[in-house]
Amino acid sequence: MFVARHTCPVCGAADCEQIYRCSYQDDPVKSLVSSNYAEQGVVDWSLLADAEFEVHHCPRCDLIYQSNVPGDALLEEIYTRMISSEALEQYERSLLTLDNFQRISGEFATIFHHMNKPIHAIRVLDYGMGMGRWARVARGMGAEVYATEIGDDKYTLGRALGIKMLEDEEVDGNTFDLVHTEQVCEHLVHPGRDFARLAKTLAPGGLFKVAVPYRGNLESILRAGKLSDRALFATAGARDIPGDAEASGAIQPLEHLNAYSAKTIDWLARDNGLEIVAQVRRRSVAIDTDSIKGMASGVKRLGVELTKAAIRLRIGYYLLRKPR
Repeated sequence: MFVARHTCPVCGAADCEQIYRCSYQDDPVKSLVSSNYAEQGVVDWSLLADAEFEVHHCPRCDLIYQSNVPGDALLEEIYTRMISSEALEQYERSLLTLDNFQRISGEFATIFHHMNKPIHAIRVLDYGMGMGRWARVARGMGAEVYATEIGDDKYTLGRALGIKMLEDEEVDGNTFDLVHTEQVCEHLVHPGRDFARLAKTLAPGGLFKVAVPYRGNLESILRAGKLSDRALFATAGARDIPGDAEASGAIQPLEHLNAYSAKTIDWLARDNGLEIVAQVRRRSVAIDTDSIKGMASGVKRLGVELTKAAIRLRIGYYLLRKPR
């Protein structure tokens, strides 16, 4: 059910240190897994019998990673039964709101502005599109959008939305102006290999967006044996200024296999000939002038964006560029 990663999956270092270990049958890991899937699906604990949740730290690139990761059969179990398609669809539909549309389109507007070309000429790869929340907005704005995912239902959805769906191997050899990964890289079994593959698809001057869970002081939490016993999914979710609960969520058993720091992303960027051009998520903000209430809401959103820009709040967002 599990596959061992004996070296760092980003840089290949072999001298990584184990900083946490706990059986899947013991707390806090058992409670953490239970709370994560309680409202999403069903956990077959027999598949986790005798399995150990082990976390290592790489001294070379600073990655924190799970050394025992799900094999193909267990991955299918996780993403079909432990996370049911019905629960995922319901959750994703709840996020198809005007506020989320404005946030996503506002972020794409700032990214597309960097490219100095008509939006219809911008080729976007949404790697791991999920239920298409980001891909559908990019396409609606006029970009040519390609995407990858796991599962026939998501491929069917993508095609229905007018997105050009690719098998994973079809990514190689293509060229994109923007490679978009939103909460994806933490799930990759081979992050170093896949990052390199994606970097090679960038056109000169192209951008690579990496958004990953906030790691914070995760290393200290794990070394002190204070991993949370309640999943972030079971709480109110990530906050504007995250804390220890969010940091623990960065290494969620079975799913968040890799926890990145700025040093890790810097290593990946340099190793693939890219430069980091931003570490703060930027968005343009729409102001609704149709009513005082709408205008006040827009001004509030603008204030939030200005505050984040001023304090340079860095919570796992990176924009990388390929030289022209």
